[in-house]
Amino acid sequence: MRIDRNIKEKGHDPYGEARKHTEGAYCPECQAVYQGGRWVWSDRPEASGSPLLCSACRRIRDDFPAGECYLSGKYLKKHRQEIENLIRKLIREARQRSPLKRMMDIRPDEEGLRVRLTDDHLARQIGDAVYRAYKGNLQLKYSGEEKFVRLYWHRDE
Repeated sequence: MRIDRNIKEKGHDPYGEARKHTEGAYCPECQAVYQGGRWVWSDRPEASGSPLLCSACRRIRDDFPAGECYLSGKYLKKHRQEIENLIRKLIREARQRSPLKRMMDIRPDEEGLRVRLTDDHLARQIGDAVYRAYKGNLQLKYSGEEKFVRLYWHRDE
């Protein structure tokens, strides 16, 4: 019997990598390589290790995002292309730094725009950037059980 059985984890991430993988393992989907204890983009297209799906590719395959951004309001309708360009730029920059920070999809919904991401921190970065650039109302809702964030941005005027 464990003494600490009543201690709960702060957040469970079913796609978190609790153990180290073999150096040189590569993701057959995105071609990222596991080096130095993390997934990186490699200059060498040929990987020496065994194939292993990275957590971002597993999330995309399973359709299980780590973060969602919902943007809405009259301001979004007038400036949608400009706001979408900012979001895509942030995602491009994040993906260049880390293979695990990716967009699963961006699509219009009945309220405005929905962005689903493979990384919860990337969702927060997008929310902060949109708020800094366009003001409005920003709300963040973190899941208590899983590593997941849902972000709502709204501006009417």
